[in-house]
Amino acid sequence: MKKLSILVVMVLISFTTYAQKNAVSKHFSQYQRDTSFTKVSVTNKMFSLFTEIETDDESEQEILAAMAKLKGVKALFTDDNKNANLLNRYYDALETIENDGTFEELMTVEDRRENVAFMIRENAGGVIQELLMIMGGPDNFMVMSVYGEIDLASIGKISKALKIKGMEQFEKVAE
Repeated sequence: MKKLSILVVMVLISFTTYAQKNAVSKHFSQYQRDTSFTKVSVTNKMFSLFTEIETDDESEQEILAAMAKLKGVKALFTDDNKNANLLNRYYDALETIENDGTFEELMTVEDRRENVAFMIRENAGGVIQELLMIMGGPDNFMVMSVYGEIDLASIGKISKALKIKGMEQFEKVAE
C-alpha cells in the first residue's frame, strides 16, 4: 500500500509539472506551425550564460541577477492580417487564458490602435512564475510569455537589455 501511495504521488507530481508549461506553449500550440507567425524562444541556457558576465555597474548586476532567475521567453507574433482579423485573435487569446483560471489580470490597455493585456501566474508562495502579454490590433497580434522567477521591478530593465520586438511593452508593467 505504501508503494502504491508513493506511485500515485509521483504520477500526480509529474502531471502537475507537465500542466505548468508556459502559456504560449500550452494555449497557442495551434500557431506553432503557422508560417504567418514569427516564433521566438529564449531558453534557460541563454539566461544562464548571462550569469557569467562580470560587471562593476550596479544596475547591470541587478539585471543579470534577475535574468539568472528566468527559465525562458516564448513569443508568437504576426502582422499578417490577410487571413484573419488580428484583433479577434487578441480577444480569443484573452478568453482562452481567462478561462484557464491560472492567470490573474495585472493590467490592460485598450485603444484604437492596439490592445495589450498583462497577466501573471503565481505559485502558492506568491512568487510570480510567469508574466504573459497578449497584444493585438487591426495590424498585429502577439503573445509573449516570460517564465521563471520574475521580479516585476526588474522586468522593464530586462526588456530593454534583450531588445526583442514587442518586449518593450513589458516596460509598462514595471511602471
